Amino acid sequence: MKTKLMIIASLALAFSSVAQPTNDVPHSDKKTFRPEKQRREGWRESSPERKAEMQERRLQLMERSLDKIGVSEEQRNQIRQLQMAHGEAMKANSKQISEARKQLSKLQDDGASEVEIDAAIDAVAAAQADQLKILVRNRMEMEKLLGKEKYALFMDRARNQFRKHGRRGGSGMPPRPGLPPVPGDGAREDDPPPPPPDLEEERPPTP
Repeated sequence: MKTKLMIIASLALAFSSVAQPTNDVPHSDKKTFRPEKQRREGWRESSPERKAEMQERRLQLMERSLDKIGVSEEQRNQIRQLQMAHGEAMKANSKQISEARKQLSKLQDDGASEVEIDAAIDAVAAAQADQLKILVRNRMEMEKLLGKEKYALFMDRARNQFRKHGRRGGSGMPPRPGLPPVPGDGAREDDPPPPPPDLEEERPPTP
């Protein structure tokens, strides 16, 4: 049972980012960045019980989406294996990005040379490029496993489930992530899994 929950948890983490380019928001977009930053801070401050509850809801929504499109048990197992590997890759990459940004911030605080800072920026950019590769490869593999039609149906149903979940919760879902922010801001290793794309269409305007 514990192994099964770990598999589904990996699927939840990976699926939430399967159709998006990055898990960050533009630093210059203040209306978008503020709620995104608040979401991350709220996640870090949440109790383990609250995090587990939120994760369990995501698992239920995903499993429901898989059930609705009629995947075979073999396909389901292949998807879980794929997402376990994807989740591990994303976790390692998130750590790499976080460490690269911390190093860049440290160099800036220490008054490092332009050459050193440029090298640190290159390290952040390389880690972000690796993240995009992981996401694109995962999406391609998912589409290969399900076929284009079923994959599109899977994503459509999943988005609808997340929208309904957001409305029931009362707070809505966060806006879709966009381009990487200024190094030093953005996703960290303990950030919550990002939501699927296109959710901002139903998000009420920020005051």
